[in-house]
Amino acid sequence: MLIYFFDENILVPFLIKTAVVLAGGRGTRLRPLTYVVPKPLVPVGNIPLLAHIIRLLSLHGVERVIVVVNYLGEEIVDYVSSRKWGASVEICDEKPADTADAVRKCCEMIPSDEDFFVVMGDVLTNIDLTGLAKFHLEKEADATISLKTVDNPLEYGLVLLDKDDKIELFLEKPLSLEIYLMTLAYYRRKTRSHYANYVNTGFYVLSPRVLRILKEEPYLMDFGRHVFPYLLENGYRVFGWDMGSSYWRDLGRPKMYLEANRDLLERQVEPLQPRGELKDPAGIWVAGELELEPEAIIIPPVAIGSNVRVGSKAVVGPYVSIGDDCIISPEARIRNSVIWSDVKVGPKTIIDGSIVASDVVVGAGARLGPDTVIGHGSVIKDGTTLTSKVVPPTKALLRRNVEVIV
Repeated sequence: MLIYFFDENILVPFLIKTAVVLAGGRGTRLRPLTYVVPKPLVPVGNIPLLAHIIRLLSLHGVERVIVVVNYLGEEIVDYVSSRKWGASVEICDEKPADTADAVRKCCEMIPSDEDFFVVMGDVLTNIDLTGLAKFHLEKEADATISLKTVDNPLEYGLVLLDKDDKIELFLEKPLSLEIYLMTLAYYRRKTRSHYANYVNTGFYVLSPRVLRILKEEPYLMDFGRHVFPYLLENGYRVFGWDMGSSYWRDLGRPKMYLEANRDLLERQVEPLQPRGELKDPAGIWVAGELELEPEAIIIPPVAIGSNVRVGSKAVVGPYVSIGDDCIISPEARIRNSVIWSDVKVGPKTIIDGSIVASDVVVGAGARLGPDTVIGHGSVIKDGTTLTSKVVPPTKALLRRNVEVIV
């Protein structure tokens, strides 16, 4: 167990002091980006997703954050230990098998007499955690699940509430047939959520009773598939809290990742925002030294890292994030894209709707079209045209993380 104590002003009085962040997933749907970087460290607005989550927890009075790691966990340990936070941040590296097992593995780090948050480390949100905590404590709940309405619930856990917000049914990533049968079974009861697709957002409040159950029942490995059904079947008080209009997005796929960057730049996720100082109220954030050559154009909203050079007549924006130590050559054009650190973009290159990971060279006159993802360390030759293509990281980087391709 590694513990890092930091001091920063807490903005609100605490209701719940401890949070467990589940940051051990492999992020397979976000490959090739996650071959080299764990998903919680994928940058959104030039800030790793994990940092956004820890900041949100701090803003809502959480004093102690336990980050449970597994896949590429050493990268997360290095990142956490090298920065200051608004809370005490601890690392639990016990190789959990699933979400509930992650909490079980760090149970000795969680106060046995307090309710606590459990949050997924792979979503971007500005959820009102104070409101969630108040609801949970007022209901005297054993578990409270934060819910969001979505158009298509098939990729999430679908929840059915009664008129008092108590959960009657929980279906983890249901099939269309299961949703249909549930509709038939519960139609006459006219439950509150009968006409709403309430899904599990991955943000929970759990009581000490649930922590004891996890210790006593080692076969309960996953919250959605095991723990919540077990609690419902055994008569525990499980409630659903509607997060309302708060922003929430799962970064499971490259398209969702691009959308999350765009939404952050559009200030839909406040108080979270991109890294850097706001240089233009229209939305230009700059984190450090920026060299703009003559006739270079920046179209907001954009986030630009430190030590970046934008060449003559190059156009950057709108909806672009560029990481540290990048070179954008003359007459290049970048829009609706995310560029990580240490990237060189050649002259007259066009990048639109693409994601470019770190240490990439994009040759002169290349065209990267929508839904293109370039993995770490890749070299895109001059004049190459790619649309809806995925380029894996270099073999050297894959060998360094050989476990991801076994």
